[in-house]
Amino acid sequence: MKKAETKNVLEKMNRLSKRYDFYRNNEKTLVGFSGGADSVTLLHALHSILGKDRVAAVHINHMLRGAEADADEAFCRDFCQEREIPFLSRKIDVLSLCGGSSFEETARNVRYQAFEEAAKEFNCSTVSLAHTASDHLETLLFHLCRGAGASGLSGIPPKRPLGNVTVVRPLLDVTRDEILAYIEENRLSYRTDSTNTDTAYTRNFIRAEIVPLLQKINPAVQENARSASDSVSELRAYAEESAMEFLKAHAKEGAVSVQALATLSSAVRYPVLESLYKQAGGETLPRAQALAIEEMILQRKTGASVSLSGNLTARLDGESLRFFHSHVENGFGLCEKLLETGKNQITANSFIYIGQIPESEYAKENFSFCAKIKIHEASLPSLYVRERQNGEAYRFGGMTRKLKKLLCGKSLAEKNRPVICDRDGIIWLPGFPVADGKEGEISIYYVEI
Repeated sequence: MKKAETKNVLEKMNRLSKRYDFYRNNEKTLVGFSGGADSVTLLHALHSILGKDRVAAVHINHMLRGAEADADEAFCRDFCQEREIPFLSRKIDVLSLCGGSSFEETARNVRYQAFEEAAKEFNCSTVSLAHTASDHLETLLFHLCRGAGASGLSGIPPKRPLGNVTVVRPLLDVTRDEILAYIEENRLSYRTDSTNTDTAYTRNFIRAEIVPLLQKINPAVQENARSASDSVSELRAYAEESAMEFLKAHAKEGAVSVQALATLSSAVRYPVLESLYKQAGGETLPRAQALAIEEMILQRKTGASVSLSGNLTARLDGESLRFFHSHVENGFGLCEKLLETGKNQITANSFIYIGQIPESEYAKENFSFCAKIKIHEASLPSLYVRERQNGEAYRFGGMTRKLKKLLCGKSLAEKNRPVICDRDGIIWLPGFPVADGKEGEISIYYVEI
């Protein structure tokens, strides 16, 4: 490889940095330093461009590969010590942290948390990561296979916020071949993660099997993918700006008017839906799932729902659409709570009062909703409140009624109300009668403020 190829890497880095304003005068950057070819190139190049006083490095040891991982850490420490680059390493036992969550997701989360903490320790305003044009193409193909929309087709963003710092990716226009040319030209050593060759991992399979076939069609496929994603990102930015304006005007407590959603163009409706999906805990909303939600919206299927990736659900509640975790039907996260005589605060906006509400303390005109029943004294010792759950029912008026059917077509506020129970089960869903056999002389109020 010619020296001109190494120069090309630096030119691409500088061009991208200026375009997105990565590095400002006198500010420091923290490099995520794995010891692989990409991060070695990034740290070496930034050390040359910015100088040693404006660069620091952090290495995350996930404690997965035993002696190999420890050798990676030692390599990174020696590399930085030789060049007088401030260095920090963190050992994080990812396996013990992931529990029932995705291992890869957990590893990513702890890695970014460590980046943010190390940036603060070194007083860095940016975190520089070594994602390349090759990584971008692999990510794009991964999202295509999953059926992603515009956000997935935008690929890896050159710049994004991370708490009080900014993540930047200066190598995003540089291909893996150019990285290896830089390494060779500058006679640099690097480490290779043995798991990178395991094609059981989807991304490794894409890298080893799919990308080489695409390069046979066009050797410039990586650069072309970056260019295409830039175009998608520009259109996406415009649509997302319109989506945010829509949400400011129409979103309330996580719910959005179905009528208003139906008037949107599909180009804006998708980022609106994806924003709601992310607020509920999702990542990238698959296009096929977004289309299923759109069909539900346009056909006004009240009470209908769509199961989504990430254990989430989208449902039409009355005139509103909302997203929530599938294992929680009413969605405000209330744990079981024993009730006592007098006032029992349930949520920030609701309480249950057992006994007569003192008129001097609560003015009824301030209540947005107030329901009252009378229960038998025998229920008091075991009285508690909790979330309602899927498939539940209780008996009143001589009939057993399923809660889901009772609440079909009701408002979000009505569906968010808890159930009041005693040792025998549900005795009341506020807004409906008390359970058969539980009527008595003790007043119980459910109040929303």
